[in-house]
Amino acid sequence: MHPLRRVSKYLFRYRGLFALTLALAVGQTMAGVSVPRAIQWIFNHVIANREVGMLTYGVLFIMGLYAIEELLNCLRIRVNNTVEQKVLLDLRQDLHSKLLELPVSFYDRRKSGDVASRVIDDVQDVERALLDGTEQGVRGVLMVIGVAVSLFLMEPLLAVLVLLPVPILLLLGRSNARASRKNWHAVRSASGELNSLLMEDIQGNRLIQSFALQKRERARFLQQANNLRLLTLKAMFRWSIQGPLSNFVTSLGTVAVVGVGGWLMIHNDAFTMGEVVAFFFYAAMLVDPIDRLNALNNMLAAASASGQRVFEVLDHPVEVKNPENPTPFPASPLTAVYENVGFSYPERDQVIENLNLTLPAGKITALVGHTGAGKSTIANLLLRYFDPTEGRVTLNGIDVRTIALAELRGNIGYVSQEPFLFDGTVEDNLRLAREEATEAMIEEALRGARAWDFVTRLPNGIRTQIGERGIRLSVGEKQRITVARVLLKNPSLIILDEATASVDTMTERLIQEALETLLKDRTVLVIAHRLSTVRKADQIVVLERGRIVEQGPHGTLIKANGHYAALWRYQSDLIPEPGTEPTLA
Repeated sequence: MHPLRRVSKYLFRYRGLFALTLALAVGQTMAGVSVPRAIQWIFNHVIANREVGMLTYGVLFIMGLYAIEELLNCLRIRVNNTVEQKVLLDLRQDLHSKLLELPVSFYDRRKSGDVASRVIDDVQDVERALLDGTEQGVRGVLMVIGVAVSLFLMEPLLAVLVLLPVPILLLLGRSNARASRKNWHAVRSASGELNSLLMEDIQGNRLIQSFALQKRERARFLQQANNLRLLTLKAMFRWSIQGPLSNFVTSLGTVAVVGVGGWLMIHNDAFTMGEVVAFFFYAAMLVDPIDRLNALNNMLAAASASGQRVFEVLDHPVEVKNPENPTPFPASPLTAVYENVGFSYPERDQVIENLNLTLPAGKITALVGHTGAGKSTIANLLLRYFDPTEGRVTLNGIDVRTIALAELRGNIGYVSQEPFLFDGTVEDNLRLAREEATEAMIEEALRGARAWDFVTRLPNGIRTQIGERGIRLSVGEKQRITVARVLLKNPSLIILDEATASVDTMTERLIQEALETLLKDRTVLVIAHRLSTVRKADQIVVLERGRIVEQGPHGTLIKANGHYAALWRYQSDLIPEPGTEPTLA
């Protein structure tokens, strides 16, 4: 189905307002079309008969028609804007909701600026073409019909000559729209690329400053902006030919009025000066609706390209879906089991193959192995960011695919290597875990995360604004806030993904103390590259290319002198000072 036809479904949610817009457009058109006939009457009956008293009434009548036309236009604009914003809101809301449901793989393949461009710019282009285009198109067609009827009632031969350019102009406009559609699609894609680069420069500002990359980024931005300029000019240059050509063809109607109208006045006494003046007005009135209809073709071409980008998102399949009849989340303590699990990403080799793994209730299981061994994928399968292509993952014997996504993820705590905080206060970010939490509960969570001391030193304590992505906090401070957030959430199962990999030794020790509080009596899955952080895990699982090659506690694996022992020796070049060795991340 054509993108604009699909967007029209949003428009028809507000049929009453849309019908009112069209009705006001009809009334405005009728008032406008009546003006030349009133002028004709004044010339033929008032001026010709030298009735000075009636001239005043005639002028007031014409003024009244213009006033009615503009009053209806004012109301039409207001109603039109109301419908426009409602449709914009609905479209953006649906698009945003879909973005929240889409799998992680969708964002892995697209730039954030391009996605944002679709929500802001493309939606507006589609909506403007649909609503303004429909309203302007209807008004343009009505104006052409009204003018045509009036002209034929006055003088059929001259009417044919004046209206002859109309079908030619419409055919030219349609031909131009077909050629423009491809050009506008390239413009929208280039705009998305420019937005992506801009967002990248904003988010990577500190890196750009530290590496003195300003010159490089200026050149990249100029290249992208120049590419957008050239593509936009290419799309617009077609209109630079189409617009003037349309105006020239339309002006032939005026030429016809002068030539044929003058000939009729000379040879036909019934064709009066009033008819000539009215014809001139009607010929001039044809210029605006024809321009509107031709501009509409250009607008629809741009909107069609934007619509394809919008519906590419809305039509993207959601692979991980909520079950129709969800099973309640099981009661703790939780045992997670991977049964003959296999998984592969699109266009990639098998990542996990025939995995059988148990995460015992109340115990700590650590996953270690080289990059690409499948550690993060195992955690993602438990969170249902992806579903296994083979086998199943269960919690207390219940397949996680039968549990509602919100309930599943709401009962699992996740601490990542790169903590993410929203722009807001410390309190705002903690209440994401439990909205109804009291200040006493928040303080307890912060104390448990070893974060209370530094939070109380902030200018406004827990109500201090921390900036976008928590930029006003150090990495260690952000990580302790995320630990506090998970403590406040109080989940039965916790996933730690290299939680101390990006901090210094002293901060790591503070986070380790916070984690000891967090992990107590919970089922824990730890993803680790630094083996010194998992020595106290109840079981360590060594992965290689998605397969388990070793499994057991630290001491047993060291004695086995296998893969784990080799990794341990490789990472043991630096011996930590006594009493400072980290225990678990």
